[in-house]
Amino acid sequence: MDLNIPFKGLKEGKHQFQFHIDDKFFEAFPEGDIHKGDLEIKVDLVKRSTGLETLFAIHGKVVVPCDRCLDDLEQDIDYQGKLFFEFGEETNEVTDDLIMLSANENYLELTQYVYEFVSLSLPFQKFHDNDAKGHSLCNKEMLEKLNKLYSNNEDDEIEDPRWDKLRDLIN
Repeated sequence: MDLNIPFKGLKEGKHQFQFHIDDKFFEAFPEGDIHKGDLEIKVDLVKRSTGLETLFAIHGKVVVPCDRCLDDLEQDIDYQGKLFFEFGEETNEVTDDLIMLSANENYLELTQYVYEFVSLSLPFQKFHDNDAKGHSLCNKEMLEKLNKLYSNNEDDEIEDPRWDKLRDLIN
């Protein structure tokens, strides 16, 4: 699904566009963490003689893997941000929020930007919540396996005699 806004025929001033994206949108990004989603996107576009200003409002939910148990985890998305497009010689990204548009361009291609906005809206660590008693809602089998592996690794620590001589130097 492409998120394109044809701006060549628009009069100067404010315009509003709305898009809905779902699982099919995220299939175009197989390398990403987002598997599924249901998002509403509102784009307020202000056209000027020198360029375009876009204000994005993205709301909805996406499904990502839990960082702890790897089961699907539903995350809320609530993003607001701006992008500026200036008319110039050739199309290139000047900064994170300023893009030069060639005079040959007829529309804004927003697909990649929307995907990046959604990805950057995700928390750094994504875990299932805890229930009322404080127990994790992660996959119990996976948590048991992780706990078993973690406890086994602590027992496997073997003292390396080569460090003994160095410890003697410190003391």
